[in-house]
Amino acid sequence: MKIVIIEDDFLIVAQIQECVERLGHEVLSSFDNARSALDFIDENRPEFVFMDIELKGALDGLQCANILQNKYSISSVFVTSYDETEIIQESMDAKPLNFLPKPFEDSNIEAVVALAEITLRREKPKSDSSVISLGEYILNVEYKILKREGVIVKLTDKELLLVSLLFKNIGNVVSTQRIDEYVYENNLSSDDALRRLVSRTRDKLVGLQIKAEPKQGYFITFPQTMA
Repeated sequence: MKIVIIEDDFLIVAQIQECVERLGHEVLSSFDNARSALDFIDENRPEFVFMDIELKGALDGLQCANILQNKYSISSVFVTSYDETEIIQESMDAKPLNFLPKPFEDSNIEAVVALAEITLRREKPKSDSSVISLGEYILNVEYKILKREGVIVKLTDKELLLVSLLFKNIGNVVSTQRIDEYVYENNLSSDDALRRLVSRTRDKLVGLQIKAEPKQGYFITFPQTMA
């Protein structure tokens, strides 16, 4: 698994990283503040993060975890010295994978990682299903076929890649950089080229809409759900 550590105590970071890597997992990076972590995760997606609730700065650990869950569907293991019921209740909105109370031993980290792996493996088929439905549309991811009411929708290769990416991330904004990686293989010539691709694809999706989120990316929705 790919993991990010967001914790401002470098000794705790070192302990978690050493243990996680010994278990055969990869620590993509570690951060002592939420803003830097969010910028990194926008481009590098871990399976989950170890999140210190007591982060200093404009965003605390709970706020950062909520952003990760709502924007990227990335869950957190909360690293905390808090044991009050109120703090645990507040963290529930972020759908935490688990809690790692300080102080802890390597055996505690090992147990948390093992449980996270089991939980994420169980959830993965839901997001990686070979067939994704949205209204009248059915996308077969494996065979790269989009049908509307049983009829194949004729799309170019890039249009189909864009639709596949948006369907896989229903309910979330897909960043322009992610679209560049997935659709253009990091060779997007200009923002105008992407806008033209979105416009052509939108015209072919009767009953659906591709919306732009300013300075972030695009998401797919039903027209009646638009603000």
